[in-house]
Amino acid sequence: MEQVIQKAGGKLIGFYATMGRYDLVMIAEGPSDEVAFGQLITLGMLGNVRTTTLKAFTRQEYAKILGKLP
Repeated sequence: MEQVIQKAGGKLIGFYATMGRYDLVMIAEGPSDEVAFGQLITLGMLGNVRTTTLKAFTRQEYAKILGKLP
């Protein structure tokens, strides 16, 4: 999967085998949400993978969003 992410211009940040509800947790970043979505679709087409996505913001991005609030 890391090669697929890199080929699309992304980067695998973390890969964790987990116990509990999820078997694996992968943290990746990509050049855009559209690229990330395309990667998820490609992964889903394999037929044996289900994904849950979570958009995250850095502290700086979070502060910028808060700064725009009235």
